[in-house]
Amino acid sequence: YNAAFTGDLRAVVHRITGRLESPVAQVDARYTTQPLFLVGNSLGANLITKYLGEEGLAGTTHPCIAGGISLGNPLSIDSRNVHTPWAQILGLGVRKSFFHHRHQFRQFNCPTFQEAYRSLLTKSRIGDIDETAAPFMIRNDPQFPFSVSIGYDGCDDYCRDGSSYRYVSNVSVPLLKINSRDDDLVAPAAMNKLSYCLRNP
Repeated sequence: YNAAFTGDLRAVVHRITGRLESPVAQVDARYTTQPLFLVGNSLGANLITKYLGEEGLAGTTHPCIAGGISLGNPLSIDSRNVHTPWAQILGLGVRKSFFHHRHQFRQFNCPTFQEAYRSLLTKSRIGDIDETAAPFMIRNDPQFPFSVSIGYDGCDDYCRDGSSYRYVSNVSVPLLKINSRDDDLVAPAAMNKLSYCLRNP
């Protein structure tokens, strides 16, 4: 769980585009001319928008990426603004994921991390979980070469980095963004940042 790290998506796109450019694909022209569209929903939509904005800013968007579709993208990530019951429901899902991977987390030899991990499992709201986990989250520099590091100064730093509205004006391929006005979880944040989308020609 990480609303800001685009490194995994970047690796998948590189893998797919590498296959499209492979010598085997070159033999059959059907594979070299296939467009790649990226589609994401909710947090996935936020990550796709952020990824396309980072790549657009750096001028490194792969030529086979023909566009993206962003469904239910909040644009602005701030888990502390998620209200009941969603704060608890999302918190439960994240805690379940952390608990499911407890064997991997217990292998980390950092006492500060172990203390934060135990504390995180007692939190019920997603905002409290993000505040506890932020100093230990993986992150990437939004500028090329997208260097990877660990840790945020806190939840504000994490939420700022994870908010795709900061990158949407740099998206260099067509991007269809669809939100529903009656989506109580996403619509308020998305409507507040819609002007950033309109800045992209």
